[in-house]
Amino acid sequence: MSKKYATVIGAGVSGLTTAVLLQEAYEVTILAKNFPGELRGEYASPWAGAHWRSDAKLEDARQQDFDRKTFIHFWDLGHNKSFETGIMIVDGFDYWDKHPPSDWKEPWFKDLCPGYRHLKKEELPKGVEFGTTYKTITISPPKYLIYLMKCFRINGGSTKRASLSHIKEAIFDNTDVVINCSGLGSKSLRGVQDQDVYSASGQTILVQLPVGHVNWTFGRYAAGRTDGGTHRKNEVLTYVVPRDNGEVVLGGTYGQHDYSITPDADIANDIIARCISTRPDLLPKGETKLKIIRHGVGLRPVRKNGIRIETEWTQSEQTGKKILICHNYGHGGYGWQSSYGASMHVIETLKRAYDKQFIAKI
Repeated sequence: MSKKYATVIGAGVSGLTTAVLLQEAYEVTILAKNFPGELRGEYASPWAGAHWRSDAKLEDARQQDFDRKTFIHFWDLGHNKSFETGIMIVDGFDYWDKHPPSDWKEPWFKDLCPGYRHLKKEELPKGVEFGTTYKTITISPPKYLIYLMKCFRINGGSTKRASLSHIKEAIFDNTDVVINCSGLGSKSLRGVQDQDVYSASGQTILVQLPVGHVNWTFGRYAAGRTDGGTHRKNEVLTYVVPRDNGEVVLGGTYGQHDYSITPDADIANDIIARCISTRPDLLPKGETKLKIIRHGVGLRPVRKNGIRIETEWTQSEQTGKKILICHNYGHGGYGWQSSYGASMHVIETLKRAYDKQFIAKI
């Protein structure tokens, strides 16, 4: 039986991961405005930190499943040094300015991430009352995106640069399936126009440090944040995420409904001060200033009701053939840490849609 043909809209981490997984059963073409190696404000994936720290709530089994599968996948890649993935296994730290209340519950991933434990008082940074540590992974987005694209091309995938105005423009004469991984574009893409989608901007600073100097990542939560997972409008976030080439990302901000990609100098100075005050060992011994590579602002593709992974049928205007569309967008700031698991769910969702159609014909 010949393979079916699929078109994937978008070449971010969600689009590329989905495209590679689809290649087991489909001939795949990626349509995108931006591709790996490019750095534009609306292309969210390259601007990410990125590291794995699940924000899934205890009652959110679906998000936990996405994040768990992704952690296991990244963990395996991190141990395979033959692949140029940009993945590192590091010590992760979560810091809280104030001690959580007595009814606080441990995060769901305490039994997934090796070495999870509470920090001792003497291990806590100045101004921090509580903390946890565990093994996790960080990813260099530019390198990992290029790795995915290489896998995609080796498997015979094709690409086409395109700026779509309607989702049906992704349907060609041989198309059977369209996967919409357009991220923030799903708000304006005709045929989708999901008004629950919005931007949450994040300002970061990329600095250069000696390779191996920073072998840890951390996130610091202000007073009032006990779960590390519910963002407030225009929230200040403090985090450090290292990459395998010595680059380190300092963050950040969370500006809901903010579409500006222009860095603010005062915010940048505040980010640096917050990161160094939390972990003074960020600076190499004898150094007083960080070597800044660039300032940037990324636009997280948030969706009010969470990730949308669901199918719908449409009809090709060229051939009259029924086309299956599957959406995969709305990942917000957790697109990287859920990328593999969410893309696996896309494959499963496609299969269920075809099985349902087959049963309906009997």
